[in-house]
Amino acid sequence: MSRPLSYAPPPRPDTGPQDDVDALVSALHDSGLLRAMAGGARAYPQLLTTVLRSVDARTVRSVLELAGGLRDLDPDESARVAGGIRRARTDAARAAAAAPEGPLKLLRRLRDPDTRRGLAAALAALAAIGGSLPRE
Repeated sequence: MSRPLSYAPPPRPDTGPQDDVDALVSALHDSGLLRAMAGGARAYPQLLTTVLRSVDARTVRSVLELAGGLRDLDPDESARVAGGIRRARTDAARAAAAAPEGPLKLLRRLRDPDTRRGLAAALAALAAIGGSLPRE
């Protein structure tokens, strides 16, 4: 008696990663980013030379010092401040489009706790910046 043949066809290659790459390249091409990235890659030596000519040690040190100041920020506090800035932008545009308020109405605004809190925060920020400026 003969043994039965045991033949298993070879497994199909996994084309998932290649499909993902093809989809990415297609999306980049459709959006125009592929052409921009290719141009950037071709112009890389000139871009790098231009950046290195314009950046000196003082500039790098300044950027690092400013980034160090941002390092200590609390994300929740930053989100609250950003929300206030967005609201301030719309409120300021609305106030600029309206008729200017008189001096008495401006003085009445000082009774609003939010106005006083905002003024106190702005004055504290200005005092901190002023304290760090060189004195003559």
